[in-house]
Amino acid sequence: MKYDPKKHHRRSIRLKGYDYRDAGAYFVTICTKNRECVLDDPIVNGIINDVWLALPLWFPTIILDEFVIMPNHIHFILWLTDSDTIPITTSVGVSLADTLNVDTLNVDTQNGTRASLVPTAEKINLKPALGDVVGAFKSLVFKVYLDWIKIHDTSRQAKFWQGNYYEHIVRNERELNAIRQYIIDNPEKWDMDRDNPDNLKKFPPPEKVADYLQDIP
Repeated sequence: MKYDPKKHHRRSIRLKGYDYRDAGAYFVTICTKNRECVLDDPIVNGIINDVWLALPLWFPTIILDEFVIMPNHIHFILWLTDSDTIPITTSVGVSLADTLNVDTLNVDTQNGTRASLVPTAEKINLKPALGDVVGAFKSLVFKVYLDWIKIHDTSRQAKFWQGNYYEHIVRNERELNAIRQYIIDNPEKWDMDRDNPDNLKKFPPPEKVADYLQDIP
């Protein structure tokens, strides 16, 4: 197929001229392809949560904040820091050593429906850009789920992420607290969510992070 710049060019939704290695808090939204509701599957949901908690093993200087998995998208706040000595912690300040095995996250149900194996971090990045973390997160979820499929259910389809993601640089504490509350409340407001397939019939899905911010007081 001949390349058509109007049809095939992926428009960047990053802020032009901004260094996404700068320290600060970032509000990130990642959607599934075509807004398909596949993330509420318990296997997929569990793997996404495990990979989120394991991210500081690859990026020890990041700090995890609020996080939610919706049926067809996820929201989270992620902090990049200037320090190269910050200990690995979760968003609530609990050492990851108390929360998960540093080699793997292996969660088994009684019937064996879920065994989430997050690979060991062979190389760490102390000064990542936001895109490095988001890209690693999406890739790790895909790898862990693909490994699960090969063992448990080869009829499943593994690829579900949308190619890009939405981000917003959090400007101040008021905005930070408002976005945190938005993430916390998101599951209860699914019926009104602009990504809900029932609502996509009424208006187009968000094209930029500003569309999500309209719902944040």
